[in-house]
Amino acid sequence: MRKKLVIWALTLGFMFLAGSSAYAVPALQLYIEGATYNTSTETWVTGSNNFRLWVLGNVGRVGTIEDVVLAIAFPTEDKEIGSIQFTAANVTEGLLPVLSGQTSSDPSTPTAPVYLTGANVGSNGLPRPQLSGGNYLAPHGIYVEGNSWQTYMLGDFSLTDSPIGDFMLDFPTEFPKAGQINAYDVLVTGYSWVHFDVFNHLEGETRGIFAPFSHDAEGDGGPVIPEPASLALLGLGLVGLVGLRRKK
Repeated sequence: MRKKLVIWALTLGFMFLAGSSAYAVPALQLYIEGATYNTSTETWVTGSNNFRLWVLGNVGRVGTIEDVVLAIAFPTEDKEIGSIQFTAANVTEGLLPVLSGQTSSDPSTPTAPVYLTGANVGSNGLPRPQLSGGNYLAPHGIYVEGNSWQTYMLGDFSLTDSPIGDFMLDFPTEFPKAGQINAYDVLVTGYSWVHFDVFNHLEGETRGIFAPFSHDAEGDGGPVIPEPASLALLGLGLVGLVGLRRKK
């Protein structure tokens, strides 16, 4: 009898794992072309200050994701002043790496991100970017005192014109879902690091969703060369590359 129970338990376990893998592709995720996945911080990391950032929405599984917001954290404790420039990219040539004959392309060109708001994180860990429904994005070692953040509107994700896979640990070899990819060419100056998160809500719902912290992105901006304060006041907007930051 005990043996039968063990067999049933194993069977249910395999069924659970199989079901989990079928839904492994998250609703939202981030990827940086050519980046390396850091297993200790569970983050895609690039050492370049000029890179291509991908925001992926699994629209084919979850439906339209409304009012998608990109959050960018960066250091201000050491009085760093910098800027980041975003250029919408149209990836029609399969510019991502080819693995097992697979490529991921983006036939649609996104609009430019629109600045929403920003703040310095206080000693109590607030304010932080606010999700739909009123909850705050978890600190995860990023939204802490000494750092600042800004948020930008990317618009609705409603397309299913791009192959979507699970961008975790490695570039995926399978693209089991169809969704939307917004690609941006990013140039960062003046910040030693920046960190990217993405979030908002499904159509018809108020509960906030966000890219798992195992699917976010960071970069190292290299030597910090402060820019004139007037440049920062121009609000060129988005801020920073993503540095290696250990998450809590």
